[in-house]
Amino acid sequence: MDVEPPSISPERFKLYDELELHEFQDKFVIKSHQSPNQGFWINRLDGNISLLDGDTFSGSPLRTSTIYGVVGTIRLIVGTYAIVITSRKEVGSFLGFPIYRLMSMRLLACNEALKFSTAQEKKDEAYFMNLLKVVESTPGLYYSYETDITLNLQRRSKLVEGWASKPIWKQADPRFVWNKHLLEELIEFKLDRFIMPLVQGNILKFKLPLLPPPSCPFFVYVCVHMLST
Repeated sequence: MDVEPPSISPERFKLYDELELHEFQDKFVIKSHQSPNQGFWINRLDGNISLLDGDTFSGSPLRTSTIYGVVGTIRLIVGTYAIVITSRKEVGSFLGFPIYRLMSMRLLACNEALKFSTAQEKKDEAYFMNLLKVVESTPGLYYSYETDITLNLQRRSKLVEGWASKPIWKQADPRFVWNKHLLEELIEFKLDRFIMPLVQGNILKFKLPLLPPPSCPFFVYVCVHMLST
């Protein structure tokens, strides 16, 4: 059942919901739109991640765009690939907090080291890269910036006070986090407000009338069906 949004206290954890992607010749810079000093950059040569330290990057980016989250990173034989959310759609709410369906993703290739690789390494990298592209079309991925959607109301009722102040990836049940392995590097760098657990499944929304017409007051019932990983 959908309910009115609770008042958001300073203690409740919230992910950054809009990010800036700056593409330089040698790096990808990802930072919060709300807090531009918060973010990280990925070396396009070797895929290594570094936190923003306040230094101004010299030169202008080749391209700047808005993204809506980071799905994670994965290292193949030579290169590293970051996966970001390029479009989303609000499809409902859970406990008053919006739930979004991931509509499209983009792979950011950090594989400039391929230039110095052997022919076999290049062949193997291309093979795994083709497999990785399947991720871009994975259907039925959902998330929320403001609450964990892997726990049902029954389990939530047993949580200790202050649970909602934990980073969302720490609140989530790992059995239902589709991208848990892709988040490992972001977790290592403690980028908590960029770490977005995704669930795969379906979200169904029903309006249940309580009285006959014309009064027709109704409950809104949201059913979340998740696949375990």
